[in-house]
Amino acid sequence: MATVNIPSASSGNVVKMTATPSNVAVATTSNYVSSADLIASGTDTAGSFHKRDVDEQLIKRYGDQGITGLMELLGSKKETHSGTFEHYEETFLHNSFTGAVAGGAGLLTVTSTETDTGSADGNTALRDGDLLLGGSGLMYYVSDATAPNDDVTIRQIANGAIAANDCDTSFAVVGNAHAERSGQPVGITPRVHQYNNQCQIIKESFTVSGSEATNAVYVKVNSPESGTGYLWYLQGEADTHQRFLDYSELAMIVGIKDDGTLSNNADVGSTFVDGNSQVKTTEGLLSFMENRGQSMDLGSSAITMADFDAAVKSLDKYRGAKEMALYAGIDLSLDIDDLLASQGAYAAGGANYGTFANNKDMALNLGFNSFSRGGYTFHKKTYDLFNRPDLLGGAGFKFNGFGMCIPMDSQKDAKSGEKIPSLRMRYKAANGYSREMEHWLTGSAVLQNKTNETDELRCNYRTERGFEGFAPNRFLLFKKS
Repeated sequence: MATVNIPSASSGNVVKMTATPSNVAVATTSNYVSSADLIASGTDTAGSFHKRDVDEQLIKRYGDQGITGLMELLGSKKETHSGTFEHYEETFLHNSFTGAVAGGAGLLTVTSTETDTGSADGNTALRDGDLLLGGSGLMYYVSDATAPNDDVTIRQIANGAIAANDCDTSFAVVGNAHAERSGQPVGITPRVHQYNNQCQIIKESFTVSGSEATNAVYVKVNSPESGTGYLWYLQGEADTHQRFLDYSELAMIVGIKDDGTLSNNADVGSTFVDGNSQVKTTEGLLSFMENRGQSMDLGSSAITMADFDAAVKSLDKYRGAKEMALYAGIDLSLDIDDLLASQGAYAAGGANYGTFANNKDMALNLGFNSFSRGGYTFHKKTYDLFNRPDLLGGAGFKFNGFGMCIPMDSQKDAKSGEKIPSLRMRYKAANGYSREMEHWLTGSAVLQNKTNETDELRCNYRTERGFEGFAPNRFLLFKKS
C-alpha cells in the first residue's frame, strides 16, 4: 500500500497516511480517507482539501465547534494492559500538625495532621524524643508517644510541665534529642497515596445509504510512490469524527468514576444499554482536582489580586509548578483581564515562556495570555468547553466561572528515567492491538468486501481510555459562582 504525504496547510509538516490514491475519482476501500487523517494533517477542517460547488458548502454558523486540545497540549498518553491502572505517590518527608492540650498537664491531643509522613507509636507519626517547634517559637519535647488514641505527652523545653490549654496549637517536628546510652527510636513506616482509575469505552458511528455514499468528496494528492491520484471522503463523517473526539475529551475532563454499579442498579435494570453488561466510567480532570487537589471558592465576586496572592502562596506551599496553564471559563477569563489591565500586567517582560520554548509569539498563537506573580507564571486561555451553550456553557451550568490551574512541567522517575507529566491519557493496548483510536467500515455499499447485506456504509469509531493525574496537590481550581 502506498504512503501518501500530504503537506499541512498550517505548518508545512508532512503527515503519512496509509491509503492508495487511484488514477480516477472512484470510491473504493483502498483509497478511502477519513476525517481523522485529514484533520491530523494540520488543517482546521477536512474541507480545506476539497473542491466543492457553492451549493455544497455548509455555513459554519457556530465556527469551529471542536473542543479538543487540552489533553493533547498539556498531557501525554501511555498504553495500559488492564482496564484499571494505578500508581503511588510519596507523602511529605516531614510532619506538621495542629493540636491542643486537654485533660491534664502536658497531654497533647493531635486534632489534624497536615502532612502525614507515616506511622510510629500509637496512631500518630510522633515518637519519644521528638522535638516540636510551636507556632509561637517555643520548643517542646515528646516524653511519651504511646498514649492511647491521638494523645501524646509533651514537655516544654526550658519550662517543663505545661498547664492545660496553655500551649501552642500548631506544631512541626524539627528533630529529636536523646540521652546518653539510650536505644534507637522507633522507625517511621512511610505512607504513600494510592491513585487508581479505569478506562471507559466510547463509541460513535455514521451511517449513509448506498445512494448517499456515492456523494463522496474527492481529494487530489501527490504521492512520491504512486504519483498523482485521488482519495475519497464522506462529508457527513466529519461531524461524526468531531463529535467522537469531543466525547473522548469530555470524558477526560468532566468524567465521574463508576466501577460498574450503574449497570447493576435495580432502578436501571434491563432497560440499560446492553442489558447486564457492566458499564464503567473514568474519573476526569475536574473530579480529580475537586476531590484531591486545591480549590479556591471565589463566590460571586470578581477575582482580586489578593486571591491570586493566596493562590500563589498555596501553590508554593504544596510545591506547585512555576509555570501553570490556566484554562478559564469566559466569566473568570474576563475578570482576570480586567484585573490585569488595571495593574498594567500582561507586559512582555512580566512572564516566563519556558513551556513555549521562551517564545511569546508561540504562546499567543496558541491563544494564551501570560502573566507572573510571586515567581509563578500563569498562561491563561479561555477554554471553549466551559462556554459552549450546547455543552457546559448552557443555562444553569457553573463552569463559565471555573479556572483550572494545571502544572506545565514534568517530573522524572528516579528508577526508569521516564518523564512523568502532570496528567495523561491511558488507553487499552496489548500484543500489537491498540484501542486508542479505532476506525473501520462496515456494510455492503461501496465496500469491495461486503460485511452484510444492508445497503449502507457505516463508519465506526471506538476508543477505550481513561484519565490519569499526578500530584493533585500541585493543581488548583478557581470556582466563581
